[in-house]
Amino acid sequence: MSLSLLLVCSHLILIALAQKQQSAPKSSLGAPGRSSSQQINPAPSAALGGDGSESGGNLPWSPAGRRTGSLYCTVGIGFHLQIHPDGRVNGSHQASPFSVLEIFAVSQGIVGIRGVSSNKFLAMSRKGKLHASARFTDECKFWERFQENSYNTYASASYRTPQTGREWYVALNKRGKAKRGCSPRAKPQYISTHFLPRIQQLKQPELSFTVTVPEKKKPPAPLPKISVVAPQKSTRPVRYKLKFRFG
Repeated sequence: MSLSLLLVCSHLILIALAQKQQSAPKSSLGAPGRSSSQQINPAPSAALGGDGSESGGNLPWSPAGRRTGSLYCTVGIGFHLQIHPDGRVNGSHQASPFSVLEIFAVSQGIVGIRGVSSNKFLAMSRKGKLHASARFTDECKFWERFQENSYNTYASASYRTPQTGREWYVALNKRGKAKRGCSPRAKPQYISTHFLPRIQQLKQPELSFTVTVPEKKKPPAPLPKISVVAPQKSTRPVRYKLKFRFG
């Protein structure tokens, strides 16, 4: 009887352990597991903002990676590209505050150009005319390409010739006036479309040190020599008379 009771008790214990092991995985897949996964993977709207847009999505252009300088064209006597507050775009032989430009990246290969003094953007209309725009639009986007002669060309990213697909380039004529991008001589093989970016380089602090050499002390001034005249010996012979005393 005792052996049969032991066998029955051991069988019951094994059944209870098996039931506990089966119930454990079900509890791990409950609500606590789901809450942990929600913390690891936040909602996309929370990462991009309430409306699903990025935090910097309000600006159509990024202020990062800016280059400040001027665009110099060697056509004629040489001109600096200028952006005026009244919307005009032309070239000036002498550098001026309106020729200080800011070139910033919009996307891969596409840049925007802003006048620092006028606070307006370089734009090209659908007729190929260069003008300054107060707002940054698609007309303000240009393809920036590097030429073999170390110059850059800037072609409109929005407009081109419909029939041939020829790109419209930013160009200046020999008198410093802006050419139309659709002009037959506004092509990348002409120097009127070549611009040399003169970027202002930040001055790096000079690493220098100063060595101080101690000054050598000047020797004291010598005392004036006093000439001592030695007594002169007489050259006359001295004669002595011998005196004899007797008694």
